[in-house]
Amino acid sequence: MLRVGLGGEAVELTDDSSRDGRPIVLSTPRLTVTAWEDADLGDFYRLHADPLTMRFFVGGPYTRERARERLGDFLREQAGRGWTKWRVQDHEGRTVGRGGFGLTDEGTHRELGYLLAPECWGRGLATELAHALVEWHFAHPDPGLSPDLIAFAHVENTASRRVLEKLGFVQTGEREWRGLPHAFSRLAAREWR
Repeated sequence: MLRVGLGGEAVELTDDSSRDGRPIVLSTPRLTVTAWEDADLGDFYRLHADPLTMRFFVGGPYTRERARERLGDFLREQAGRGWTKWRVQDHEGRTVGRGGFGLTDEGTHRELGYLLAPECWGRGLATELAHALVEWHFAHPDPGLSPDLIAFAHVENTASRRVLEKLGFVQTGEREWRGLPHAFSRLAAREWR
């Protein structure tokens, strides 16, 4: 497990699991990132069916069937490559988001991605989560991929774009992705502290 303090210090790698026995990927002072399980479909669906949560996501809110498919994708990614966009829980164990990595369309880089429920907005949790995920990325390089990290956000998603800026991502341009305008950014491995 990767444990990250508020300032990014105190990185600790250990094998650990949550109270319900699921593997913990990393922990921050206020959030825990765990593996998904098949039994999480209800929570996964509720998170992704919310129009406010999904307003900047291609395709908008998920149907139950789309949620089932996407959760299956995440489970296969975790089993196959050891990383995915994992489940994010609060200190009470409630699912409040997802965060982790996808593979860029070119297949050359990890792509940072995170999503938090609206009740988590405006409290610095996205920055806390994204910082811990970036630490995890650099502590667990994938030898088949570039060490640099890519991220993108809808051009109107100013909150997410600000999180990326705080972490040192440099915008590389804006372009349409799956029919919507997105701002793309890169965090070079050599630039990460």
